[in-house]
Amino acid sequence: MSELFGKDMTGHVMKSNVMKDDFGWEIPYESVPIPSKGVIYHPDSDLYCLETVQIKAMTAKEEDILASRALLKEGNVVTQLIKSCVVNKNFHPSDMINGDRNALMISIRITGYGPEYPYTVNCNNCGTKCDEKADLTSLGIKRLQIEPIELGKNEFEYTLPVTKKKVTFKFLTDRDDKDREAANRFMQKHLETKVENSITSFLEYSILSIDGIRDKNKIKHFVMHMPAFDSKSLRGFISKNEPGMDMSHSFSCKSCGHENVIGLPITSEFFWPNT
Repeated sequence: MSELFGKDMTGHVMKSNVMKDDFGWEIPYESVPIPSKGVIYHPDSDLYCLETVQIKAMTAKEEDILASRALLKEGNVVTQLIKSCVVNKNFHPSDMINGDRNALMISIRITGYGPEYPYTVNCNNCGTKCDEKADLTSLGIKRLQIEPIELGKNEFEYTLPVTKKKVTFKFLTDRDDKDREAANRFMQKHLETKVENSITSFLEYSILSIDGIRDKNKIKHFVMHMPAFDSKSLRGFISKNEPGMDMSHSFSCKSCGHENVIGLPITSEFFWPNT
């Protein structure tokens, strides 16, 4: 906030925009398109049918958030960054589906450090290590193409190809991912297993009902025993239709000339660029 508060002679509170009035500069604001178009959020939410979210540009205040060791340890840096930059404070970034959060994350990064994003990747053909740069403003938006079962609900239908069961599922939020991570850590610690349950955990959190059955324990049992083809098919359908940012990027290998098409890797350079 760039405003200072004081009182005039009558005791009324006055606001002074120091950045504008004293320094002749204002923090830029912009509207970010939301891939889901807000149709999956509850009607009581400020995100309901909201096609754009307004953000302010990153400032030194947000750099403090990025440098916070406590937030880094908690894994909440990006959430707090988004929360700080979003103008509307009536919704929490953790309740947004991941694709919508990513749209905000990319736009905020552009406002802070510009659109150029350096990254390192190996050529798919010859394995040569390549130092590349991507223009984040060139990334496309992957809009929601399928209809929810009801406006204002994050719930969609799919029929499994093998068992023919009708499944309803949701697109996961950051809060869901945090719960999954905590459950997985608990399982590995107390069950002393080396097997990560990334696939079954994803399905358990994504699936809302199977042939109308919504009991979480029964859904978990079904997931553990569902045919692998059903599992792969459902995960592929969710991935294909999940709204978000199109992170595909192409580059030519300087060693062999091969044209690589990759998913843009989000590394520490994204919010902590060396240059």
